Amino acid sequence: MASVLRSNTWRTCQGVARQRIHNPQPTRYLSTSNILRSTGQAGNNPLRSRAKGAQDGARRSIALSAAGMVLCAASMYGVIKMDVFGMEAVEAGPDENNIKATTNGALKMDGPPGFPADGGPSVIPLKGQDLVNIEQVATGNSTVPYFPTTIRLPSNSERENKQAGDALSTEGGDDYQLLGLGIRTVSFLGIQVYVVGMYVAKSDITELQRRLVHTAMHPPSDDDAAIPGTGADAATSLVSPERAQLKDLLLDAERGEAAWNAVLKEDGIRTVFRIVPTRNTDFGHLRDAWVRGITARAQTKKPLPGSTTPGEFQDVEFGTSVNTFKAVFGGGQQKNVPKGQTLVLLRNAHGALDALFQADPKESPKWMGRVADERVSRLVWLNYLAGKTVSSDGARKNIVDGLMAVVERPVGTLVQRVV
Repeated sequence: MASVLRSNTWRTCQGVARQRIHNPQPTRYLSTSNILRSTGQAGNNPLRSRAKGAQDGARRSIALSAAGMVLCAASMYGVIKMDVFGMEAVEAGPDENNIKATTNGALKMDGPPGFPADGGPSVIPLKGQDLVNIEQVATGNSTVPYFPTTIRLPSNSERENKQAGDALSTEGGDDYQLLGLGIRTVSFLGIQVYVVGMYVAKSDITELQRRLVHTAMHPPSDDDAAIPGTGADAATSLVSPERAQLKDLLLDAERGEAAWNAVLKEDGIRTVFRIVPTRNTDFGHLRDAWVRGITARAQTKKPLPGSTTPGEFQDVEFGTSVNTFKAVFGGGQQKNVPKGQTLVLLRNAHGALDALFQADPKESPKWMGRVADERVSRLVWLNYLAGKTVSSDGARKNIVDGLMAVVERPVGTLVQRVV
């Protein structure tokens, strides 16, 4: 057979060709452009799917961050352009060296913030002071929501030789700074009757500072508690421990009255109590409450049995002054005091008390009357400021807090003005 195949070469080639056709050999390539893995297999690869998801998440985060930055920049630009916080209204102006020229060519150097003579903004920080409008303080009552931090009242000369009911002009009047306020309540139900605030004449702030500092250094009727040393007499302001001592003294149920007498009794400080009812009332109710307080405090000053020294409030003149006080609020043409209307008790530099009434803020206040005896006004003031029982404990605490802001500054700097 082999010899036959060797003899027939053509047949041999045909047989080999048939074998290769029926049994093909796999072809191997060193490099190829064919896709070795199917698309379906690649799509099911968990590693590639996870990597693709992370890339998509990163793209979204970048897009959100960019959008947030653009939005914040646009918001800041809008706030600045619209001047939401009113910063343009309080710009200091072009005087970079803090030197101002007056109309007469003189130079006025700015000292610490104070009270300009023409009635400037409040510089005493007060609890409840509105952050937007710093010229008013929240009272905590919805009927009378705010009290002004500064008020202008008729001057003493404007109040001379007046008849009850005469209108008074505030032009050229005196400016007063709020020290503190509170709400007068009655009965165990805490019914709110009126909002009361204490003011002091701006030009008398320096004298008030001096008396408060002296009272802190030398507490009345308690020499053992006085701060010794020459520096105590020369002190012009109080540090934190000294302010705490003064605050405790003014709020003390026993010693507080003597401390307030040391501040109020001497001439030289003009103060005001501004009263605005939160419900309809009348002068009779207000007067009776004040008279009860005056009588109770006067009774505590009676001389001891066997004493030959007359009491401070036991003379006939004082009784006459109390009757005058009753007559001022006897009614007259105006008996009722509707809610929201303003009553002012003004104590002048000599202690005389003037009563003013203003039915409408747009109208001029009206003069009601005067009590010349300083003891009457002082006892009315003490009804709000001193003792175990006061007309408004909240007002007393708030007023004392305002005084602490006064004595932390050196004497005279709150009204300093160098021209």
